[in-house]
Amino acid sequence: MMNSDTYTIYIGGAKVVIATTAPATEGATLTVEDNVSVLRAKLLKKVETDKCVTVITTNPRETFESLAREFVVVEAAGGVVVRDDGTILMIRLRGRWDLPKGHIEAGESDSTAALREVEEETGIVAELCDTEPMAVTWHAYDTYGRWELKRTRWWRMCYKDGEPVAQAEEGITQVAWLATTEDAAWRNETYETIKMVVDTLEG
Repeated sequence: MMNSDTYTIYIGGAKVVIATTAPATEGATLTVEDNVSVLRAKLLKKVETDKCVTVITTNPRETFESLAREFVVVEAAGGVVVRDDGTILMIRLRGRWDLPKGHIEAGESDSTAALREVEEETGIVAELCDTEPMAVTWHAYDTYGRWELKRTRWWRMCYKDGEPVAQAEEGITQVAWLATTEDAAWRNETYETIKMVVDTLEG
């Protein structure tokens, strides 16, 4: 998620925070001098050994934008579908619990893409609950030698119709309505980005 003061990027199992000061929690730091960008290679090397890295800079936005230029930026959208009982719709993909999401197709708005991906991956028809995304996440990954930076806009949705059906051709093995409580078992089998998005819903 991002705002004007802090940017967070997830790289594999590591979290990179670009901010003006280091957090009180433990973790490695990387200081950026004025007008000097963070080299992608240097940062990727850092996250090999440190799972939490704070990039300290006087201008987080400038540093983030400079770093982003070293990646291919990919646009995606996803949905957090909520039922009246408070449970949310999750998918089982690559052995972990995830939220339905996917790339935005040409000519699509991110909200339209999010609704489409939810229906395609889960069989559930939903509708938007809000007029703005509930969260934005950034995730960097290596796709066959090409480093991409995916921006995913997440939309809170209300259940409308349908029964859960996993899109097997996409590798989804299960679709389920799960609780959002802090002790929910799925939290031990998911990604930090997903926990953050769900916590935003609770907040």
